[in-house]
Amino acid sequence: MEELPIRVKIADRHYKLFVEPDSEAIVREAVKLIQEEFDRYKGMGVSDTQEALARVAFNCLVAKLRADRQVQRLQQMVFDKITQLDQVVTPAITT
Repeated sequence: MEELPIRVKIADRHYKLFVEPDSEAIVREAVKLIQEEFDRYKGMGVSDTQEALARVAFNCLVAKLRADRQVQRLQQMVFDKITQLDQVVTPAITT
């Protein structure tokens, strides 16, 4: 699939990106969320653009790590439940 060129604006700078057409909406949503967080920090008195963007990046990474750990816990719970079901079902169908 051919990538689509799009222009986005973050912190008063324009960026040209190339994205898969089916990813454009999520990329634009991410840009919107970054800009909202950036504006929030600016509203809190963070006047340095680099510092505000660094804080946004930090918060995004912390949220990603939390989500990754939650997914790992959920995957382990599902695996444990499947194992329990297998232990109950296997003897019932093999006899």
